[in-house]
Amino acid sequence: MVDLITIVFQQELVYLKLQAKSIDLYIDSNLVNKIYVVINDKNHLIDQIDTAWWGKFCDRVIVYHYSEFNYSHSVNGWENQQLCKLLAASRCESEWSLILDAKTFFVNNCNKNLLFNKNRARTNHLYPMEVFRSAQSFIESLFKIQIDKIIGPGGVPYLFHTDTIKACIKDVEKISNTNFIEFFLKNVKYPNLITEFYLYSGYVKFYYGHYNTLYIEDQEWQCINIADWEVANFDHLLIAMQFKETITVSVHRRAFKLLSNEQQLSYLNFLKDKGLLLDPQSIQNHINTVSFD
Repeated sequence: MVDLITIVFQQELVYLKLQAKSIDLYIDSNLVNKIYVVINDKNHLIDQIDTAWWGKFCDRVIVYHYSEFNYSHSVNGWENQQLCKLLAASRCESEWSLILDAKTFFVNNCNKNLLFNKNRARTNHLYPMEVFRSAQSFIESLFKIQIDKIIGPGGVPYLFHTDTIKACIKDVEKISNTNFIEFFLKNVKYPNLITEFYLYSGYVKFYYGHYNTLYIEDQEWQCINIADWEVANFDHLLIAMQFKETITVSVHRRAFKLLSNEQQLSYLNFLKDKGLLLDPQSIQNHINTVSFD
């Protein structure tokens, strides 16, 4: 079984409700142990989240504020979200956690056999990207390793191994002689610009010497995550969303607002066809009028 983790802020509640329904519709009940929703915003947001949104999983949902990690921050929300993912994963009860963004929606069936081959997570490995060069260099120096690959799939859903996350936090504190939270909040900013997934991938290489203790490169599923720089390829990606191998889809809020009216509605109608929403026009209006800054 796995624990699901979603970090959310106020403006993303409309997404979270859709995600909850997608989890209820498409995830095998035998796969999920707990569902953790971590508030990366004002504490009162907890009162606006209804565990009934998750249907058959409603009694497995735990909502809490990031302040339970006993810190406050001066970084932006996206940077703090990365730290919350790591800290939340270190608290999980299950052997693995599946990390989601609030805008991640399941659109096809997801079960244990799809995500795991015996005790290893099915994934792919990506080559490091130039845009993350500073993060790569810093993490290579920290762990005295060479990062030749990054554990996939490229964004979320992302599978963290719980005991490895716990070990990572302890070893980073030992190596850096710094509290892990302070370490991350400092280095997620310029010039090092580390990310949660680069740090974790680097640590897996450091701790095990390779990736195949935990991961196996036989990923038979895909996720379609559309960022703002991919808007020009939207029509092709929308087609890919409809493949049976696609288990999750997402469109970043900045990307959504760059789409034409017709493209926006085509995406929302796809979600309607998948049983996630009833009124695409209403959701479209809501997203386009909400400020995410």
